[in-house]
Amino acid sequence: MLYSTASTHLLSAMLTRASGRSTLQLARDWLGGIPGFRIAGWERDPQGIYIGGNEMAMSTRSLLAFGATYAAQGHAGGQQVVPADWIAQSWQRRTRSAFTNSGYGYCWFLDEMAGRTVNYGWGYGGQMIYVAPATRGRSAVAIAMTSDPNLPSGGNGYRNALHVIAADLLRSL
Repeated sequence: MLYSTASTHLLSAMLTRASGRSTLQLARDWLGGIPGFRIAGWERDPQGIYIGGNEMAMSTRSLLAFGATYAAQGHAGGQQVVPADWIAQSWQRRTRSAFTNSGYGYCWFLDEMAGRTVNYGWGYGGQMIYVAPATRGRSAVAIAMTSDPNLPSGGNGYRNALHVIAADLLRSL
C-alpha cells in the first residue's frame, strides 16, 4: 500500500482538468443534495487546485451527514446522491494498510469493531467517519468525530483511543 495525499491531490487535478470545474464546485454539486452537508472552505495548491485528500473545512455535522449517506447506501434528502455501486466498490478491500493493518478500499479503511464490519475515513488529527453497514437484524450506523486538527493521530495511539470510543458506541446500539 502506498498511502499518499499526493495521489488524491493528483486525482483532484485530473477531475479539475477533465471537467473544467474546480473540485470544490464538483463536490458541492455532487453532494449538495445531502441535508446538513457543507464544505465551508478548502485550501488550494499554488496552481489553484484544491488539495485532494485533505484541508477541507467541514463541521462534525457535515462529516456525520456524509457518513449517514454512505450508511443509507447513498440515499439522502429523498434522492440517490452517491451511487450504491460506488459505495460497494469503495468498501471492497484493495490492499492492507501498513499503518493500521486494516483492509483498505478507495479512501476507506476496512475493519471490524464490536463484532461489526466498520468502514472508516481517517483524517489528520483524528477527524473520523465510521460507517457500520446494515446487517441482518442491525441497522446501519454512522459516527463522526472531530479532534484537534493540528496534532497527529496515528503513531501516538490517539487513533486507537478513538476506535475504542467508536466500538463502545456501536456496542451500545
